[in-house]
Amino acid sequence: MTNSSISLVQNLGAPAANTAAAAGLLKVLIAAQATGIAVELVNTDKATSGSKLPFWVVLSSPQTTLYDANAVVRFLYKTGSLPLAERISLEQHLEWEEKTLSGLDADSHMEEILAAADARVVWLGNSGAAAAVFFGALYFALSNAKPAALGAFPALQQWYTGQLESPAVTAALPVYSANVIKVLVREEPSLANRNVNSDVEFTYDPAKKVLPVEGQNNILITSALPYVNNVPHLGNIIGSTLSADVFARYSRARGNNTLFICGTDEYGTATETK
Repeated sequence: MTNSSISLVQNLGAPAANTAAAAGLLKVLIAAQATGIAVELVNTDKATSGSKLPFWVVLSSPQTTLYDANAVVRFLYKTGSLPLAERISLEQHLEWEEKTLSGLDADSHMEEILAAADARVVWLGNSGAAAAVFFGALYFALSNAKPAALGAFPALQQWYTGQLESPAVTAALPVYSANVIKVLVREEPSLANRNVNSDVEFTYDPAKKVLPVEGQNNILITSALPYVNNVPHLGNIIGSTLSADVFARYSRARGNNTLFICGTDEYGTATETK
């Protein structure tokens, strides 16, 4: 018995694009397009369904429900009928995607994701169950990767470009985009990706002395000592060094010759060490 259509029930509304639910949605849409199966998207009320799962797929023949995206992909591609060696190889890659790749988020593991995927695309090919699963899992990271970062992995970049041109992906992406909430990758802050005005940034050079300059606005800023009598927290600096530092950065940004100095509270330090 075969299915000419399936029902994809979205239980918790549109998922964010950087979630496993969104990746699963894309996997199912690509697999359905590739195998000629129509997908009916159905929204349900969480209070009515009583389920916390983001979505599930209802098959008409046989009458059953699948809750895992990779299980749906396996069903649509009929991977159970593959030769044993080919099926074992496929399952090994899908297991790696389920256990390893799906646990990495693009916000803080972008380079790790790209490197891991680059090592596997040679085996994936441009069609089949594995390609659908991996494209769905990687799409958010690949579509948000900076060109230079993706260009460092030419095999992965070539595979990704080929996938974008495939009929199944071309047909699936508009439906996917209309049913997810778009989000941006938030990179882990580092010295390499920060966006700071160098004129405002404070850099300490012990060999450089800030002295008054005739004819300029010379600004001297001092602050109260950050009194700490327990574990340091934000409140210790809000009323002292933080406000002074903000004003010092503002003063430098205005082009003033600015010196900001402070001291230390040895009593508080002694208390903390005890």
